[in-house]
Amino acid sequence: MVRREDGAHAARGLVAVHGDTAVMDQVVTEPDHRRRGLGRVVMDELRTVAAAHGATTAVLVSTVEGRHLYRTLGWQVDSEMVAAHLPEPATAA
Repeated sequence: MVRREDGAHAARGLVAVHGDTAVMDQVVTEPDHRRRGLGRVVMDELRTVAAAHGATTAVLVSTVEGRHLYRTLGWQVDSEMVAAHLPEPATAA
């Protein structure tokens, strides 16, 4: 997490490691702090933590807006993802 001088979040992210796989999640740079390298700082730290816990592979689901940053950091698109949900089944009256 990168904080502003007043303690509020400027950028943050999470990583979970299971076996040799890390999942990067909720990587966010607040709008007022974008284009300053904070996303890179967060991703570098997440990568360091993941490697320290034995991860050799990582997974990240990105927004279209975030894709450029991740590509500049060496990530590649292996698969497109589509968000979807199943509707609740109708209940009989």
